[in-house]
Amino acid sequence: MEKTSIQTNEPLHVFWCEDYVVESDIETRRKSGPLAALLKNGEVANIKLVEPTPITRTELLTIHDPQYIDKLITKDENLARSIFASTGGVRDAVDAMFKFGKSGSLSSGLHHAKSDTEYGLCYLNGLALAALRAINIHEVGNIGVLDLDAHCGGGTFTMLGDNPNVTLADVSCNSFDSWLPNSNQHFLEVISDGREYLDAVKRALVHLTNIDALIYNAGMDPFEDDGMGGMIGITREVLAERERLVAQWCQDHQKPAMFVLAGGYCGSKLDIDGLVRMHLLTIKEFARIQINTARTD
Repeated sequence: MEKTSIQTNEPLHVFWCEDYVVESDIETRRKSGPLAALLKNGEVANIKLVEPTPITRTELLTIHDPQYIDKLITKDENLARSIFASTGGVRDAVDAMFKFGKSGSLSSGLHHAKSDTEYGLCYLNGLALAALRAINIHEVGNIGVLDLDAHCGGGTFTMLGDNPNVTLADVSCNSFDSWLPNSNQHFLEVISDGREYLDAVKRALVHLTNIDALIYNAGMDPFEDDGMGGMIGITREVLAERERLVAQWCQDHQKPAMFVLAGGYCGSKLDIDGLVRMHLLTIKEFARIQINTARTD
């Protein structure tokens, strides 16, 4: 069977539905609503909002204990509906990136949860689910997970760290949920100075050179005005350059790629509109790049 590269002119498929949103004082649960409204109003060209199918209990058994899943379902019906919808969007974005070359989901709260417990505002580990789907369904030999949330992705490492088909790259500015790399497939850098940030991101991208596809956790909480984890010196301009670097790397290396929103929180100098416009930085960069897909003849 011969693989033939084909180019798609499809718009960027971004998964979202109203079930993602829950009335809450936690931005993780509500920020996708105003962000989707901006996209519907044409804030970014060449975007297609797509309603996902909610994740199922059976699918979640690949990453979470059944007792934990059942506890989530019965504990809070509205929260369960939200996280099942947004995790379904992550799964559908995996499939879309292999079909169209790139995709995204307006999902958050995906990298701290462990197999049997919630942690750090994360209830389901969508990054782990996405990586395993890429391996088990799409037969990817080496899936990369790039985590640029302000906080470390210890939950993802717990679930994927021993998987030989996964390469992890994590750049953080806060040591919450830190983890210890134990193989050459792991890269973790927790910076202490905002001036170091972009260089650390570049090192993370070098670490990902040999991957076949990328799952990108595109947190905006490193932003210096963010209310939970920001670092002085990581400005809007720095994060705009970060998104350009990541998207351009995907295009230059022709790696199928998908993004999720990850962290981003209001602060005394950052309201919800300002926050969602930070997340637009990711979407604009992914919308502009062209990544070929492949079909088997």
